[in-house]
Amino acid sequence: MKTIRNKLNQLINKKKKKFTIREIINHFKEDGLFAILFIITFPTSIPSPSYGLGSSTILGGLITIFLSFQILLGKRNPYLPDFIMDKKINVSTFRKRYHKRVNYALFKMEKYFKKSHPEFFNKLFTKFASILMILNGIWMIIPIIFTNWLPSTTVTFISFAYLFRDGFMFIISMLFAIFIFLFYVFAFKYIFAYVKKNKDKIFNFFKKDKDKKDDLLK
Repeated sequence: MKTIRNKLNQLINKKKKKFTIREIINHFKEDGLFAILFIITFPTSIPSPSYGLGSSTILGGLITIFLSFQILLGKRNPYLPDFIMDKKINVSTFRKRYHKRVNYALFKMEKYFKKSHPEFFNKLFTKFASILMILNGIWMIIPIIFTNWLPSTTVTFISFAYLFRDGFMFIISMLFAIFIFLFYVFAFKYIFAYVKKNKDKIFNFFKKDKDKKDDLLK
């Protein structure tokens, strides 16, 4: 079974300057959905200071939910509006400057992703993975700080393991996704319970702070 590196090399070696998104999706075939999920979540899965109070993954979260539902419904090829599907991407710069380095990096990664346990890439596990991506995609669209990086990482991890066809890592990625989702559920549950129990203290704290500011402005 061909890896994502093999398919990428086949695409680049066609020597065309431009490919439409439709052509790229058709080239990756059954990997098209997971390839797009990996591409859109990878940038927000890199550890970096949060910006926009956690709003940086709203678009990625919406696309993750949209595409993951398609996986859940058994779609083999991603559906996107025609104006997006027909958009052309110039790959000539990538071919000249980055292809060798990306190919080398993917080759190194293949040493750790051994294509083990192919039996895990069945409809049941794939649909379960899509449900986990939908759940973490929901956290991604919540515009609150700290709800973007880890859920985005779970989608990247799942799609990455799927593209490299490593069944063991695929299972690990799903366990990681379960842990992250439950972590946020219990964290928010604890925060809401704490606020409800101490709402009077919190209200008085902010009231005193406001009164101090008003006194300074007088």
